[in-house]
Amino acid sequence: MVTPVLDRHPDLVPIRRWIIVKPVHHFVRAVLIDRTAYADRFNAQWIVHHLFEELDDLPLSWGECLANERSSRRGLWRMSDPDIELALQEAIETQALPALRKISTFEDFLAYVAQNTFRHHLYEWPTSRIILDVALGDLDHALAISNKHFARWSVPDSAYDEDGRATYARLSELCGRLMAGDRKGLIRLLHEWEATTIKNLKIEHVWEPTPFPIELRS
Repeated sequence: MVTPVLDRHPDLVPIRRWIIVKPVHHFVRAVLIDRTAYADRFNAQWIVHHLFEELDDLPLSWGECLANERSSRRGLWRMSDPDIELALQEAIETQALPALRKISTFEDFLAYVAQNTFRHHLYEWPTSRIILDVALGDLDHALAISNKHFARWSVPDSAYDEDGRATYARLSELCGRLMAGDRKGLIRLLHEWEATTIKNLKIEHVWEPTPFPIELRS
């Protein structure tokens, strides 16, 4: 269905359910073509997300659903509809790609998330904000978050599942390096987490490792 789009845009790479826009640095830009509970229907949307938290899959926090402009029900994608392939190709090229290509730098990504309805997933959740602050080199603010939450993160509630305990273990390690003033150790952690996420998402072949802002600050 999307082969003509891929042929026309050499910066697009299909990976499973995703169409990834290159280059990939500290965040990913992608179109998701996903199954639904109905055999005749699928969902189509674009998303952006940062990669330096350890992830197993891409969250769908920031982006937009694609509208089917060739259907009277613009939110509905059905395989049985006439011209469904053309409708999807048009939606990717006229809706998704222009939006994704506007987000070309890390600063663009942060600015987009800052005005998104779900900005709090990055800017207000302490488990994400502390990692962002470290990546940006705002270690004073990151340390303030650490001082407030370290006790709880270092001894997580027994009700948390394995993934939750692993998340808190990583945060505890980050806090320990913050409190020790271990700038190089913090940078190593970010690169390790990003590399793990890239491996989990199976996008090693399109990822281009680059320095974090904290590494570029004097």
